[in-house]
Amino acid sequence: MATATAAATLDIAFSGYYVADCVSPSIESANVISGACGPANGLPLRSFSAHIYSGSCDAGTSPVLKVYTATGCTEASLYGEYEVTSETQCFAVDGTFLSNEVVCE
Repeated sequence: MATATAAATLDIAFSGYYVADCVSPSIESANVISGACGPANGLPLRSFSAHIYSGSCDAGTSPVLKVYTATGCTEASLYGEYEVTSETQCFAVDGTFLSNEVVCE
């Protein structure tokens, strides 16, 4: 898939959890903004929740949250890609993440 730009700035609300199934309290919370590789706190996560806070992608593309195990958002450290919608979703993970980004694909 080709990467497209966001029609407007895309803002994804992210919360990370030390336990599975996104059970509160969260230990990490951030807004992931399109067009930037953001730092993550480097905390061990077992799950995270995410949803579109604001903005949208161009027609025919969807927002994808990418999380990385090293800084710099490099393909070599890509842990996973997660399609995000306006509904809060919980994703199971088992990792420590040092950077993240959101793109429209």
